[in-house]
Amino acid sequence: MTASFPSREELRQRGVRKEAIAELYEVWLAAHAEGMKLAERLSDIFGDPPRPKITLHVARGYDDEYNLSAERVEELGALDPEQHWNEVSHESTCQFQEYFTFSDAEGWRFYLPAFLRHYLAEFPLSGRDAVYLACIRREHFHLFTPEQVAFVDEFLDLCRLWEER
Repeated sequence: MTASFPSREELRQRGVRKEAIAELYEVWLAAHAEGMKLAERLSDIFGDPPRPKITLHVARGYDDEYNLSAERVEELGALDPEQHWNEVSHESTCQFQEYFTFSDAEGWRFYLPAFLRHYLAEFPLSGRDAVYLACIRREHFHLFTPEQVAFVDEFLDLCRLWEER
């Protein structure tokens, strides 16, 4: 996975202050390069977990409606066609930041790498912290392999390291 870091001009157009760009751009580039190195390992570490019953729209349904019938779960799940976490769009991870609050362990295994991939693609400027907070909370990690847990630890270490700079 290779996501290019925005140019200084692109950051200015997004509203980032010129002073911040002048002071921190090189630091951001270095952080982004480290994030991309970590992201390159996602597929090897997380593999191909099965599609969960609680998909993005189903989790939103639990948030909005609390109780869902089996028919409603099926209806909402049909709105999420992804069969592999690599198919989950950046737009989806941005729109469904509440996912980890309403998911189950199988959902965490399926969606966590997608959220990590998109967070790291924008690292260190990602403004969406759902995956960071989920990694700190560590719910449902009983289904994760030791290698996956170690990857999450590396991700958190990377975030903490660059937060301090």
